[in-house]
Amino acid sequence: MARRRTRRAGSNEPQEKQQAAKQAEVVKSQNFDLINQRYINLAKLITRDLNNYRNIPTFSLYKKDNIKEYIGNPYRYEKQLRKAILYIYAVSTHFRRVIQYFVGLTNWSYIVEPYRIDPRKANIKTVNNNYRKVLNILSSMNIKTQFPKILTVCLREDTFYGTTWVQPDSITIQQLPSDYCAISSIEGNVLNVTFDFSYFDIYESMLDYYPQEFRTKYNQYKKQQMNRWIELDAPYSFAIKCNSDILDYSLPPFLGLLRDVYDIEDYRDLKKTKAALENYAMIAMTLPMNEETGEWLIDFNKAQEFWRNLDEVLPEEVGSVLTPMKMDKISFEKSNTGDTDKVTEAEESLYNTAGVSSLLFGNARASANALLLSIKADQNLTFEIVKSVFDAINRIIQSQSYGKNFRVEPLNISVYNQKEMADLYLKAATYGMPTISAFSAAVGVGQAEIDSMSFLESEVLGLQNMFKPIVSSTQMSSDDLDSNAATDEGGAPTKDIGDLSDSRESNRELE
Repeated sequence: MARRRTRRAGSNEPQEKQQAAKQAEVVKSQNFDLINQRYINLAKLITRDLNNYRNIPTFSLYKKDNIKEYIGNPYRYEKQLRKAILYIYAVSTHFRRVIQYFVGLTNWSYIVEPYRIDPRKANIKTVNNNYRKVLNILSSMNIKTQFPKILTVCLREDTFYGTTWVQPDSITIQQLPSDYCAISSIEGNVLNVTFDFSYFDIYESMLDYYPQEFRTKYNQYKKQQMNRWIELDAPYSFAIKCNSDILDYSLPPFLGLLRDVYDIEDYRDLKKTKAALENYAMIAMTLPMNEETGEWLIDFNKAQEFWRNLDEVLPEEVGSVLTPMKMDKISFEKSNTGDTDKVTEAEESLYNTAGVSSLLFGNARASANALLLSIKADQNLTFEIVKSVFDAINRIIQSQSYGKNFRVEPLNISVYNQKEMADLYLKAATYGMPTISAFSAAVGVGQAEIDSMSFLESEVLGLQNMFKPIVSSTQMSSDDLDSNAATDEGGAPTKDIGDLSDSRESNRELE
């Protein structure tokens, strides 16, 4: 009997293993469905909950004295400075233009490079498959439309805090609330983030719109197993900082512009008041008087009646007065023709304080060479932040099995030097340098589109055979030309009148 029980128990072991395996598959499927559902929720992220008034952001009109106080102690007033910057960015076109100018100094062109690969030993098929996966992930991130938002936050507030949703075929970056984030450490040349989980004490309903890591750590925080400040897992959470040499707190890079923004508004109000005074005039109605007897030559009541009739028909900008004495002209026009426009001076001062040339924003004293050099200097400042963003992306990609042998390298290209860089890469390619991908990125065609677009245009659509250039005489041999059409006249073709300079046109008339 004992043997039968033992044999029967042994015969149930495979069934128990099968049930355990099925149960594990069910749990795995449920977790996968939960992750997918949370990812779907992110696609429709609630940015403004009207039923939760605590979640509605409010802005205040900060006075110039408040700004001066905040700048005096940026560590203590870090949150106040951030809110003031957001407010001024929203209401000041000058401040916004400075930020957007720096954001536009890169077009986010990039190339994917091999990393730690020995070409002599590498498996071509494996490298190609992994390379395609990296390109697909990068394409799903919509770098050229989403990454400028990261750069805008860095230039405006100094620090961008983000986390990621990583799926098998996509990576999505989600911004974290800056008031509840801090920099805790550096790993792989990328800043790590510590999050204040008391945030969800106020906005617990927002947990569904954050990765599972946040719910797990929030539950640990509620059970008092951890402090409220908990470091998020690397490499999926990161921070990008403009002032990377100051890690203790955020210091907006254009903080010094705030007082200049207020100066512009002050001078604009003064200019408006001055213009109103300059447009004001006064008409004096003088009563005629006998110089010998000192008596009025017209009845005062009658004169007062005429004055009232005049005053009723005058516009608001013109005043009137009835006086028995002679009066000189009353005018509020500016007497000094050398007066300067204080508003223009304040605007130029703002751009100078920002470290950019005012020539970029409509200054009449434009110089092409000086402007180009100024843009190049500014572009290098922006490119340092761009490289930090790609460092964070590389840390994520290289943590995946397919991306450990690749890295994304940004190109220092903007609309101001695109032609110059494209010519540089093309010239290098003619000498055999491996810069074809860089040239393609410089002209706006990414690596993911190079071979696919070539396949589509040549193999699928046959565009190369469909569009043939027109044949001209310069492309034909002498045998192909009509003997009657040939002439012995030499020289360049005659230019039209509109293409001639003034001196050449005069010479042609003399001829």
